[in-house]
Amino acid sequence: MLEIYFVKQLEYRRQRRIMDKKKQKKEQMDDAIENATKLAEVQVLQKQLAELKVDQEDARNQLKRAVADYQNLEKRVNEGRSELTQFVGAELVKRLLPVLDHLEQSLSGISEQEKQSGWVKGVELAVKEFNQVLASEGLDQVATDGAFDPSLHEAVDVKEDSASSSTGETRILEVVRKGYNLNGKVLRPAQVIVGRSQDNHPEERSSDEGSIKEEN
Repeated sequence: MLEIYFVKQLEYRRQRRIMDKKKQKKEQMDDAIENATKLAEVQVLQKQLAELKVDQEDARNQLKRAVADYQNLEKRVNEGRSELTQFVGAELVKRLLPVLDHLEQSLSGISEQEKQSGWVKGVELAVKEFNQVLASEGLDQVATDGAFDPSLHEAVDVKEDSASSSTGETRILEVVRKGYNLNGKVLRPAQVIVGRSQDNHPEERSSDEGSIKEEN
């Protein structure tokens, strides 16, 4: 009986060890599965985080482009508004110049006695204030005290000028109509009479000499 008891005890312990090993393996397997699941979840989360970062960067870039586009649009609108304002102002000033011309012409032919009259002084004061208002808008006269410049002057007549031959440049002899700049740009060129030397136009001199010979 004692031997049977020891055999059963040994068999029980052996079965217990087997069961403990199976339980340990199962726990290890469960831990491995749990760790693998957690690792997979972490990898999924990392991937989602990376995708979110990419989306966030794309959204940030799109926002920057949208802000830049808006700023460029606002700049173009402001520039267009400024150009329109300048254009309207230039057209208005240009339409006022003939009025200024007539007023100045009305004062140019009066006598010294007439200058003492009240209406003449009133016109002079009006012309002065008119010029001041236009100057405040950026208007100034085109200079005509130097050589002829086709970008600033319009030649309406040509006269012989001995001084032009000595200087080698086309001089302005007379101003027919004043020219004006508006904010640094030519609004109306000055109409002038220029001088020329006969030496600079030998073909015309030859033509004149030929005409004289034919007449003789």
